[in-house]
Amino acid sequence: MKILSVDVGTTAMKMGVFEDNDNDLELLKQFNQEYSINTYNDGLFSDIEQEKWQLAFAAGSKAMSDYMPAIDVIALSGTTPGLTAMDREGKALYPAILMLDQRSRPQAQRIIDSIGMEKLLNDTANMPVAGGSSLAGILWIKDNLPEVFSKTHVFGHSNTFMARWLSDKFAMDPSSASLTAMYNTASNDLTWNNEILNEFDIEASRLPELIPAYHSTGRMRAPLAHGFGLKKEPPVLIGGNDAVLAAYSVGIRQPGEIFNINGTCEITMVCLAKCFPSRNYNIRTHVLPERWFSFYVMNAGGKALEWFKNLFCSEMTEEKFYADFIPRAIDTWLSRESGVTYIPYLMGSRYSLEPLKAEFRGLTQETSRAELLAALVRGLSEYQRENLKEVSIEMPLADEILVSGGAVNEALIRAKTRWMRNCSYRFETESSLKGAALLGQKYLKADSL
Repeated sequence: MKILSVDVGTTAMKMGVFEDNDNDLELLKQFNQEYSINTYNDGLFSDIEQEKWQLAFAAGSKAMSDYMPAIDVIALSGTTPGLTAMDREGKALYPAILMLDQRSRPQAQRIIDSIGMEKLLNDTANMPVAGGSSLAGILWIKDNLPEVFSKTHVFGHSNTFMARWLSDKFAMDPSSASLTAMYNTASNDLTWNNEILNEFDIEASRLPELIPAYHSTGRMRAPLAHGFGLKKEPPVLIGGNDAVLAAYSVGIRQPGEIFNINGTCEITMVCLAKCFPSRNYNIRTHVLPERWFSFYVMNAGGKALEWFKNLFCSEMTEEKFYADFIPRAIDTWLSRESGVTYIPYLMGSRYSLEPLKAEFRGLTQETSRAELLAALVRGLSEYQRENLKEVSIEMPLADEILVSGGAVNEALIRAKTRWMRNCSYRFETESSLKGAALLGQKYLKADSL
C-alpha cells in the first residue's frame, strides 16, 4: 500500500511517497519545492498566494510520476494557520495569512477584552495573538476587507484549502483548530465555541467541519487525480499541524515526553495527559485522543544564527561558521561568566501583543563576536528553559529530550545541556511527512478491518 504525504510548509512544500510493508513505513521518494512569501508594511504583513501551494503540488506529482498511479491514500500536513477565506467552490479570495503576520494585533486585543483572558484560557486554552489566532485574522478581514468577508463561504487553514481543492469537503482537524481562539481545545470534543462565535457574529456554518486528523474529506476528485497521473481516486486525509505531526513521527506519545525542534523557529513541545493552559505558551491538541502538547515557540531560532552569520561573520563559509565558529564560541564560553546577554525577540514573540525586539546588552570594548554568539545561544536556551520550568510545576518531565532539526549540532546540544535543561539529549530525524504518512497507515488499517 502506498501513501502520498504532503506537507504544506511556510516557505516550501514537501511531498513523499511511503510504502507500508508489514507496519514499517519506507520512504520511496521525496520532493521539495521552495516558494516565496510576501512580507510587507514594515514586516507586519506576511501572507502567500495559495496558487503557489497548488503549483508545488503539481510539480511534485510530476517529479514522482513513477509512483503516482499506485497511490492508495493522500495525507496532509500543514503550517497553521495559513488562514484562507474561500468561496463556495473552495477558491481563495485573499492570500493565506501566515503565522508570522502581525496585522491583527488590535483584533487580538479586542478578543481578550470582549471574552476575558480567564474564559479564553479555560475554553480555548490559548491567548489570542496576531498571526497565530484565526479569529483575529477573520476580524481583521471583516474590519478592513468587508467585500472579501461578505463573499467568504468558509474560513479555513492550509489543510482546509488543500483538502477542499483535492476533494469536495471543507474540514479542519483539532491540532490545526487549537489556536483559532474558536475551538474548544480544553475539552477537545470536535466543537467550535458558540459563545465566542456569537460574540463576534461569526456563523459556525462559515467554519470547516471538525474531524479527527486521520479521517478523510472524501476521494480525490477524478479530473485532478487523472491530471496528476493517479490511476485511482484515493481518499484525502485532513491530517494535522506540521509540528504536531513531526512529534508524532518520532514517537512522542506519553505525558512528560519532550521534543525540541530546531529549524527557522525553535519549538519545545511537552506531551500532556491534561490540558494545562497558560498565557505564556500555546496548547495544541495531539493527533491522538486525550493528549495535548504545550507548545513553546521562539520565532527566530535557527533564523537568529543565520542572521548572526550574515551580519557578523559574512566572510565565513556556511561550513566554517556552523562546523567551526559556533562550536569554538560555545565551548569557550560554556563555563565562563559573561556580562553579555541576548534578548531573543529577533522576529517578535507569539506571546505578546506588543512588537518585542531583540537586544544585546552588557557590551564593552572587549566584547568579541564569539562572546556575542555564545550570548545569543544562551539567550535562546534560557528562553526554552523557562517554559520547561513552568510546565514541570504541573507534571513530571522525562529525563530525556528528543531533539531534531537542521539548526542543531553537538555544540548546541552541549549548550542546551548547560543552559536549557541538564538531562540527556537524543537526536531524532523528525518528519512531518512521516507523521502524515503514519496517519495514512492508520487509515488504511482501519479501512481494511
